[in-house]
Amino acid sequence: MYKIYRSVFLIGIFSISSFVNAQQKTPNPAQKFSTIKIDDISKENLITPTYETLVSYAKQKQPVNGIFYTATYNQDTNTHSVELKDKADSLIPLTSYEFKDGIISSIMTGKRDTQKYTRTTENSGYTQQFSNAIQTQIDFYKNGLIHTIRHFGYGVKASGYPVGIWYAYSEDGTLQKKIDHDSHFRMSFYDLLAIGDSYGFPNIGITRAFNDIHSYWYIFLNPHPEDRTTKEITILVDDKTGQIIYSITNEQQKYLKTKAYDRLNLSKESLEWVLENDKYHIPDEEFYKLFRGYW
Repeated sequence: MYKIYRSVFLIGIFSISSFVNAQQKTPNPAQKFSTIKIDDISKENLITPTYETLVSYAKQKQPVNGIFYTATYNQDTNTHSVELKDKADSLIPLTSYEFKDGIISSIMTGKRDTQKYTRTTENSGYTQQFSNAIQTQIDFYKNGLIHTIRHFGYGVKASGYPVGIWYAYSEDGTLQKKIDHDSHFRMSFYDLLAIGDSYGFPNIGITRAFNDIHSYWYIFLNPHPEDRTTKEITILVDDKTGQIIYSITNEQQKYLKTKAYDRLNLSKESLEWVLENDKYHIPDEEFYKLFRGYW
């Protein structure tokens, strides 16, 4: 049996509470959360099975060694796919392989955190307990060599944010760029979730970024769809100190775009932080340009 990083990934879990703003609280005071460990997958340790091997398992009586294999073909894209599941009726596979012309083009796999976070405010309309998760995507060149290895954190937003160690290779296998995201951060996903949870909004989104001087998180708070009065809020948190740099509404976003920071009523320290951060900011399209799609 070939080696594979076998785990479950979860996409788009939404957090909850009532849609009316609540008093700030300290969520889960007795529970200590840690950052989920992400496998360091690189071309040196990744073993990719052939399409023929996977199909041979799919043709056998299921499950094979506890795994259910399903092979499919998409005529529109001319791609063959094989999904591995721990249960025949699972909606989300453990791992998915995609092949073009018999050559591997992508692998999707992941890991679900065993830690569970429970919201402090109850609402029968929303899930009260959920976990973080990691999705790993590996893309290949047409010659079958690895192009990029990327990991994304999924917890309360479907788009995910970069986590773990990313690798970008040239078409001949030469390493072009390596980014160790987690080494820049002290706070965990759950630390930010606790801050967002304390505001009592039904939906919370979390992402993060870093540069040469700062590591920071964004928390996006959205009211209930039927709430016509409460405004969406964006919170910026400094990872090193845990300090909230600003908390602004969507209407105030225009001042960030135009750099009219004096309109945000920031403290002297927060204003200095934002101005300094601007000097070192690198747009994502530039920072991650070597990780763009190939096929």
